[in-house]
Amino acid sequence: MDLFTRCPGCETTFRVTTHQLQASGGQVRCGHCQKIFDAFATLTAQEPQPAPQDPVIPQTRLDETAKNEQDSRPGFSATPVSQKGKPAPTRPDPAATLYEWEFKMPESPRRTALWTIMAFVMVTGLVAQAGYVFRTEMMVLLPQTRSYYALICESIGCAIGLPKLSNYLHIEASDLKVVDPSHPNEIQLLLSVRNRAPVDLAYPAFELTLTNPMEQAVARRIFLPAEYLPPAPQTGGLKAGTEMPLQLYLDTGAVRAAGYRLYLFYP
Repeated sequence: MDLFTRCPGCETTFRVTTHQLQASGGQVRCGHCQKIFDAFATLTAQEPQPAPQDPVIPQTRLDETAKNEQDSRPGFSATPVSQKGKPAPTRPDPAATLYEWEFKMPESPRRTALWTIMAFVMVTGLVAQAGYVFRTEMMVLLPQTRSYYALICESIGCAIGLPKLSNYLHIEASDLKVVDPSHPNEIQLLLSVRNRAPVDLAYPAFELTLTNPMEQAVARRIFLPAEYLPPAPQTGGLKAGTEMPLQLYLDTGAVRAAGYRLYLFYP
């Protein structure tokens, strides 16, 4: 569908299409006065109507009238009026001013040296920040970067932790039993955790939930590595492909458990 817009500088009307408007974002250059303007400001779907023309007097009657006036007025010149004064300006045909579309794509901003330097500094800072925050994951994906991270952390005082990939941890076996029937509140938890990852992992935390015969939770507790590891300092974490056995003695007090659930996670 054809649309129409008008130049605000010279009042020239343009015929445009929706495809042309979308291609240039509405920015056009007038083909008559070279002014750039927004075509959407004067967009209309109705073609402008030509201005009404002056009535035309038949030539024969005009000649007769001029002749009668010449005869009745002594000394009257018979020179036509159009030759005495300036000729009346002719009105332009509105249809002749309907130029075809001439559009100009928006110019891209100029990239100065300062803009380039600032963009480079911002991108470099973002990459460095991501490398610092995800340093553990980067060392898992690229083991050869561990030595570089060790040098960097030694200079800035950061720590290099072990990966925390709970999806690679698996409970091989577990058991919860009463140690002494005369003391049903004293129970023993046996647990075996295997690391199936190709790299060493940090020690996980685990959640123990005690349930009643209806499998409803009656007690819950979270055990952190410092609570279940032996007093001797542990370094290196859970080795790749190895299994870690755990044995804990617990006092449940007045709670009597008929079952239990275990869940490994990283806090």
